[in-house]
Amino acid sequence: MEEIIEDLGKAYHEYRRVVNECSHYLWEIQFGHIEISDNRKHYSEYWTHEYLFKMYNVICAYLEILKLNDYLNDFKKKFHPILSDSEKALQFSFYPIEDGTSSEQELELLLEWDKYLSPFELFNSNKDERQIKRVIDYLESTNEILKITGTIIRQEEDINKVVREVAKFYFNGVVGYSQGYFRHQFKNYRPDLIIKECGVAVEYKLIRNNKDVGTKLDELIVDAKRYSGNSLNGYCIAVFCLSKSVIKTEREISNEWKKMRFPKNWKLIVIKDVEIKTK
Repeated sequence: MEEIIEDLGKAYHEYRRVVNECSHYLWEIQFGHIEISDNRKHYSEYWTHEYLFKMYNVICAYLEILKLNDYLNDFKKKFHPILSDSEKALQFSFYPIEDGTSSEQELELLLEWDKYLSPFELFNSNKDERQIKRVIDYLESTNEILKITGTIIRQEEDINKVVREVAKFYFNGVVGYSQGYFRHQFKNYRPDLIIKECGVAVEYKLIRNNKDVGTKLDELIVDAKRYSGNSLNGYCIAVFCLSKSVIKTEREISNEWKKMRFPKNWKLIVIKDVEIKTK
């Protein structure tokens, strides 16, 4: 029984990652003010709705196993009519974020499910958040890793290589770039580092001077908005490694990042004072 429940939990969070991925384009249409093809819109609507139904079935199976019949019947009564209407099921809602000055968007159905399922640890997303926090803490230590390992940096790959190797001591499923990990109609985007255990893809950018900041941001926004990942990567982190000659502050770079409206599953980390060898 415990194995069945554990499998249901894994399936639920996997399906949710797929929903977040597929619904991204719908979010962009409503809030990002971009135009996409009818085929892409249909694809996003179809698979978002399909995986919402899979999440719904997992929840029902879990409540049935626990014999919470009243809770199960109430859940079906409340949410099945919404889920049966794709237009209602794909509506977005706003919620405030930590800084108190802005808000984020999420599928309204997911927000309602989060509240309804809050008593059950199986559906709690805190575990995923803790995994992401582990990766962020590790990546924020990039400069310390470079110094301890005595890494000489001349190009981005010098950073990528040592960070990948050290990461294998802390995470499972650490690999370099993977062809097809992000798919596009014409080409593939290959992240520098993939941590399968946490569902995270990492892209390093070596910033030699102030001008490089804008150039690298332009490169990333093209990758972020043109490419979609498979269900293995729900989170993407860009790590900007600034040389000592870069005078732009972390806040200035973060403000430029925000203005470019990166997808909500992308995060920026800024590492300062990286020593780069010119010869």
